[in-house]
Amino acid sequence: MGDGAARARTDRPEWWRTCRTFAREVMEPQARALDEAAEFPFAVHERAAAEGLLTAPFPREVGGAGLTSEEFTDGVGELAAACAPMTWTMVFSRGALHPVLDDGTPEQRERFVTGLLRRGGYAALALTEPDNGSNLLAARTRAVRTDSGWLLNGAKCMTGNGTVAEVFVVLADTVVNARRRGLSFFAVPRDTPGVTVGENLAKTAFRCLPTPPVTFRDVPLEPVSLIGEVGDGEHLLGRLLATIRLGGAACGTGLVTALLRNAVGWVGERRVYPDERMDTLSHVQLTLGRLHVELSAARALLRDAARLADRGLPFGRESAMAKYYATDLAVRASNEILQLYGWRGIAADYGVEKRWRDARALTIYEGSSEIQLLTVFRELRRAVVRGEGV
Repeated sequence: MGDGAARARTDRPEWWRTCRTFAREVMEPQARALDEAAEFPFAVHERAAAEGLLTAPFPREVGGAGLTSEEFTDGVGELAAACAPMTWTMVFSRGALHPVLDDGTPEQRERFVTGLLRRGGYAALALTEPDNGSNLLAARTRAVRTDSGWLLNGAKCMTGNGTVAEVFVVLADTVVNARRRGLSFFAVPRDTPGVTVGENLAKTAFRCLPTPPVTFRDVPLEPVSLIGEVGDGEHLLGRLLATIRLGGAACGTGLVTALLRNAVGWVGERRVYPDERMDTLSHVQLTLGRLHVELSAARALLRDAARLADRGLPFGRESAMAKYYATDLAVRASNEILQLYGWRGIAADYGVEKRWRDARALTIYEGSSEIQLLTVFRELRRAVVRGEGV
């Protein structure tokens, strides 16, 4: 992400401190209220925009700070420690616009990225459909070539940031001269006739992240809307998913970081007997010590994947491993720490139950845990067949 390995990480501490300060001073105090109200964090975004946080993950040539993948995941982890879903709303545009940045023309980057950032707008990724589940390649949304461009029809759901998005990056089956030509990506401006954004879906978790259904009915698209070549969608999708799963893994590590940080402080104050603190109990020490080891392992997997991305090397397997392990750990850690808190674990005042809910959603968003393991297996099989070992 950004300028890659060629850019030195000399400003990493400054970026990391900026994210940590912003998370603690701006995000954390509002996390519970925004979750309960299921409201998009507009005020938080205004502060984030003023500090350059919303554009920082983008390359310099389109108006960003050109962060490397490693820098980006460092920052996401700090922000997610305050609130994973709020973090998602802040970085989702970067993931959604990845196909444009990765394979778009200069005109497309100017129109759909630079112009959008200049206006402070948002992009949404429209991949999931009501009937295709995790199989994104079975998209029924269809784009048919016309004399003037394309005609788009179909329906998407769980469209992150969809209620505020100005442009949708849509995966669709393409038809040219009555023949199917495979999947392709299209950048679709929200104000195009035929685009309808539904109401936000009520959810158990990630409630401040709007995820409405979006329908496309006879939507006329200019030729500039096609990203890359016709039929490039599957190839672009693979690179896109590898990239956005770095963010999912970072959110998982950030969530576990916050759970451990708060739990260590709480068990040090909590007394189970008049003269015995909770942190003197062996099972408490073993639980939190083990979770810290696992968090360190999750961070290492994420760091390895991010560094491969920064070097321009394949990292699909590594990002899938990182996303699987970090989000699975987030679920286990929130379960165990909630149990340590007892009735306080399910009380909203302590923040554990919110992270417990959000952790569960992380194992579904950006590809379920099962999809991550299937990805890892396919890469493992290829390596063994090629004689590269395990």
